[in-house]
Amino acid sequence: MKLSKKFAVGLATTALVGSLGISAASAATIVAGGATFPLNLMESCRASFAGDSTANSAGHKVDYTGVGSGTGRSNFFKGDYKFAMSDSLYKTSDTSYRTSFVFMPLIAGAINVAYRLDGVKPEGTVLQMSSSTVAKIFAGQIKTWNDASIKADNPVAAQPKLLGLNGQVKFTLAKGKKATQALLTSTLTSKAVTSKTKNLIITSSIDGGKTEKIYNKKPKAGKFTLTVPYAKGTVYSVTLDRALVGTVSIDATSVVLPDTPITVYKRKETSGTTNNFANYLNKTQPTIWTKATNDAFDSAFPGTVPTDGSFVAAQGNDGVANGVMGKNGGIGYAEVSFVNERQTAGKPIVSAKIKNGAGEFIAGSSAGASLAVGAAAVDSTTGIVTFNYDNTVTGAYPITAISYGMANTAAYGTSADNAIAKSYVNYVLDTCAPEVAEIKGYAALPASLVTISKAIAAKIGA
Repeated sequence: MKLSKKFAVGLATTALVGSLGISAASAATIVAGGATFPLNLMESCRASFAGDSTANSAGHKVDYTGVGSGTGRSNFFKGDYKFAMSDSLYKTSDTSYRTSFVFMPLIAGAINVAYRLDGVKPEGTVLQMSSSTVAKIFAGQIKTWNDASIKADNPVAAQPKLLGLNGQVKFTLAKGKKATQALLTSTLTSKAVTSKTKNLIITSSIDGGKTEKIYNKKPKAGKFTLTVPYAKGTVYSVTLDRALVGTVSIDATSVVLPDTPITVYKRKETSGTTNNFANYLNKTQPTIWTKATNDAFDSAFPGTVPTDGSFVAAQGNDGVANGVMGKNGGIGYAEVSFVNERQTAGKPIVSAKIKNGAGEFIAGSSAGASLAVGAAAVDSTTGIVTFNYDNTVTGAYPITAISYGMANTAAYGTSADNAIAKSYVNYVLDTCAPEVAEIKGYAALPASLVTISKAIAAKIGA
């Protein structure tokens, strides 16, 4: 008997699904969404969850859309989303608020102050910023890049150490045995150097003069030391593939800043990233950033947001990062993964080094975020994390956030949907975050916080 093409394909599909141990009738998809902060991690976790026969034998799927924390919570409370993520705490004033849900920490990450500024000398310099300078920029009080406050954060000084690309590469410069040589030690992790990595490029310039390429080879993971030519005032710029890492120098060097106007990129929608960023500004610089935090940037802004084009609204962490890299003089705030993925693609965007409570200027990274979480206060019942932005832990990155998961109890939704959400939450905590968080630019939660989250997750569907 000849089978119709459509029926034959159906039989083949059924056979394939059966061979994978997945029941076509039982596999289902739940609609989810919310914060864009964890979007890059959610994309990875939901893909691996769908194919994990141990954690998800039925082959269920989670369809997650990044729409912002505020919209995500509203859609969850209305029942449109069966699972949601929010970087800011829920409020009883949220649209369609109800009590039949649980709220637990799932992942941490750094909010980087990303910028694009052409014409900085020495070429490749990564700028430093204190909390005061950051607050003034985002309050519209600093309008050009050569402002005295930015200059003060970048004094004439030696920069013998360089850490970049989410902490995966480290460079240290020291004097060599000869007066005309320096020793540049590189430490590259296997996450930074893969089979696709093409080259490590090192250039040098003296006092902002002509730039010369002194090294261009395919690197290997590990630690190695290069002998490089040296003369007083030499600054070395490091690029891995197309990603600018930064500069190192033995001698004190001056940073020359152009008078480029500053364009601030802010979030258009209600955003947990905005809430965490504005909270940092308000808690560290209350006389500059005078209003309490809010999901809406304009509501948290100390005054009226300028309408002269110096402030631009963008959708999601992606939109902010895209806006910044496309505008010379642009600056914005976004989770570190959104900056790193553009850096590694060779786009003109850099993460500023922010001064922490220990007096260090560091860019956001998974390691820095983990240290900040470790220094934070945690409610052992709710799992809510309260950051101490002035903690003095060495290496802690000050602008760190937690993204929380939201799922229903038995009083709302179907038992089938709730079971999928519960499996997914536990999968993120137990498997996905520990395995890929750092690769994606996030920080998995410490064991003590995971224990609290799993106790809360046990109430999903119960």
